Amino acid sequence: MNLRLLALIVVLLSLASASIWLQEEGKQGDEDPAQKQAKQRHVPDYYMDNFEMTTMDDLGRPSSLLISDKMLHYPDDDSTELNMPTMTLYRETGKPWIVRSDRGWVAADNKLVLLSGNVVIDRHSGPDNRPVKLLTERLRIHPKTDFAETDQPVTMLSEKRKTTAIGMRAYVREGQLQLLDDVRVHYEQ
Repeated sequence: MNLRLLALIVVLLSLASASIWLQEEGKQGDEDPAQKQAKQRHVPDYYMDNFEMTTMDDLGRPSSLLISDKMLHYPDDDSTELNMPTMTLYRETGKPWIVRSDRGWVAADNKLVLLSGNVVIDRHSGPDNRPVKLLTERLRIHPKTDFAETDQPVTMLSEKRKTTAIGMRAYVREGQLQLLDDVRVHYEQ
């Protein structure tokens, strides 16, 4: 291969690369500056005061109710942030579980709710269980499967018992709790 042909190929490849780069830059220049800025930053595009959302199960019955005094939606990841949320998790039989916290976050697909800051779970008494109040700092809720979990310290208050543990799993449909590690029970008289 002669030197002139090699130089010509290098020049043509450089020109092709430059034209592709210029074309991409032109496309980005067509975007509205506000859209460009919103894509680059985690900035809410809308909010609601006194937000309320009911999720239905496959049979059209209420599965959960999520209430918050303020909701912020973020377009960059389609997530939602909540201030002072309260989530009611309904069961087929028995009373619903009520979960409150300082802050909340909902994934774009609504399959995950993260609650943080002074999380309180109230499980009212039923035919097969006693009333329980659970306290923790963070809780993951999977609304579709009625499952909640944490790997944080948990305090469970029930009648004259105080139980502490590290980590918990809650099976809301069945009304069952599972404390995972370092479980300690203190009975008051």
